[in-house]
Amino acid sequence: MIKDQCKEYLTGLGLRALLKFIEVWMGSCRVQEEYHPEARALLQRGKTGVGAFWHSQILYLLYYLRKRPAAIMVSGSSDGQLVVNALELWNQYPVRGSRFKGGSSAVREMARLMKEKNLHAGIVADGSRGPAQKVQVGALILSRTTGRPVVPIACAAKPAYYFGSWDRMFLPLPLSRVAVVFGEPLHVPADARGRGIEGYRQKLQEGLNQATHRAGQLVGIVS
Repeated sequence: MIKDQCKEYLTGLGLRALLKFIEVWMGSCRVQEEYHPEARALLQRGKTGVGAFWHSQILYLLYYLRKRPAAIMVSGSSDGQLVVNALELWNQYPVRGSRFKGGSSAVREMARLMKEKNLHAGIVADGSRGPAQKVQVGALILSRTTGRPVVPIACAAKPAYYFGSWDRMFLPLPLSRVAVVFGEPLHVPADARGRGIEGYRQKLQEGLNQATHRAGQLVGIVS
């Protein structure tokens, strides 16, 4: 009962107030950005891409990327509706789906939105349930379908609060140092299937791990 009342509150003015609070909280952080030259060139030319990131980093990255319109895959779970409502208030295009439910149709809808509205796309590379930091193929299939590159995106923060979740999700504390790293874009050819797409899956996983490590170096949590 109480949970239902909270969800109802967070669909209107309550959600707007929460998002404003998040914007003030996250906006207090000191952000350093680093781009792979190809990723920088892609954005400077106004081209779209498929942003892929780890689930543990979504709290900051959804805020950070909020001004870049994108089709974003959101879990089909009941809690996912809150994320949908928040993304819509940030003028994003949430699409419900996961590898457990509606993933293929979600990818098709994201491809349609990317083409018709000239949008970027955003996909949690390790999905809504993990395993943590193991890339699933959704972002690669979307890249293959649209011809747009996958760009690994990672962030790190110091200090931050780490949750006891399966992915060790973290929340930057106010005034934290945050680094956001855009890695090397990965182009998935239209004929990538089976073992071929597995090779690209491994490359994306390596790219995300490298970007995550680099972000950690920039804020001083890894050497």
